[in-house]
Amino acid sequence: MAEEIQAAVVLRYKDGSVVPCSLVRPFSPKEECVEVKTQDGAHLKVSIDELKAVFFLKDSRRRGAELHMQVRTEAEAMESSALARVEFFDGEIIRGRIQHYSVADMGFFLYPCSPDTNNEWIFVAAHALTTLDIES
Repeated sequence: MAEEIQAAVVLRYKDGSVVPCSLVRPFSPKEECVEVKTQDGAHLKVSIDELKAVFFLKDSRRRGAELHMQVRTEAEAMESSALARVEFFDGEIIRGRIQHYSVADMGFFLYPCSPDTNNEWIFVAAHALTTLDIES
């Protein structure tokens, strides 16, 4: 069995429920499911069709200086990406940057603009959106 990765994520289901967990294998927007391990040790394989989004959390063990350096590096890398406003079916609105989106994918990664957020990035399930506006 492959060694587990320990990316902390929160699954946000379409019904509003929230499940904190960690990824057990890498995930991409092309995949139809995400595999996670819950805090109680259960392994789940969750269909993207059941989800609104997957929130990838910042590492709480980072020190302030390390976090500041990483945010600056990510901000510099994101300069070439598009600023977007996404609105979910439930009315929630999130702004961030998108580097790549294809209608062939199950969704896309959104990188929040605010350094104060607890999210490194968010996988947005395409079917959970009502609007995706690219801002200039």
